[in-house]
Amino acid sequence: MNQVIIKRAGEVIASKAGYVGGGMEGYAVLSLIDESGYPSASTLTIAKADGINWLTFCTSPDSNKAKRIIKNNRASVCLSTSEYNITLVGTIEIVTDSATKKEMWLEPMNDGSHWSGPDDPTFCVLRFNTERYNIFFADDGSEAVGNLANPSNLEKGAILKLTPGLGFKGQCVQATELYEKAFGARVIEKIRYADAKDLQYKEVEKDFVFYSEMVVGNQIISLGDSSEPDGELGISLLIEFDTMDELNAAYKIMSDGAKIVTPMGSSSYCDAYVSLVDKFGIHWDFMSGYTG
Repeated sequence: MNQVIIKRAGEVIASKAGYVGGGMEGYAVLSLIDESGYPSASTLTIAKADGINWLTFCTSPDSNKAKRIIKNNRASVCLSTSEYNITLVGTIEIVTDSATKKEMWLEPMNDGSHWSGPDDPTFCVLRFNTERYNIFFADDGSEAVGNLANPSNLEKGAILKLTPGLGFKGQCVQATELYEKAFGARVIEKIRYADAKDLQYKEVEKDFVFYSEMVVGNQIISLGDSSEPDGELGISLLIEFDTMDELNAAYKIMSDGAKIVTPMGSSSYCDAYVSLVDKFGIHWDFMSGYTG
């Protein structure tokens, strides 16, 4: 699921933040829009970061980067090696208040080669706020593409992912192929019944889709097949909760007057899962602690 990949990408970024030294070890590529309206990329050391939610860089208020941000605050950050590619798209701002400058100041910068200290007027902070992400890890081929709908909430530690879901009776692969042709959609994850952990199925169902994710435009949707004669079809909504407490709180409210499709319990791919149809007839799936 995206949440696991996002967390892994955040750990990569955290390992780079605060690094000051030779080579490219602590650098990220920052792309801005130049004075002529063209993309312009440069490498910068990451000062600090909060997962993929925001990153900061240090520069001077009169630098070309700062001048470009004043005219156009759209930006992209990329970290890429043979092991991973983390591309973030969002906005960037220039921060000059004393408290933030002191917070983002790196101890190795006290050598005086660029600034005399965090209160130096020629020192400022660039804060990049992520709106969209595209993450890939080569070791397992995992990929996540999506939006951070409310970065301010994510800064407080809340990660709540809502994914529309489509259910089929053994025709998920055909439906996926249709949507790829019609909308230019792209499958980013697919698990067949035969590949799912500890799943009991009939031989004719081995190629059924247990779970898949597809990107349609900027929206991720999930798709899967039901093997049950009376299994839920059509549209459902999947919410991934960051913690069990959040899941339980939502479930307590939503279960009032609801039909429980799958009772609360753990599975081979997550710590907790429950499926219900609320009193208005809307199908919901709640999940927490995805393990793959």
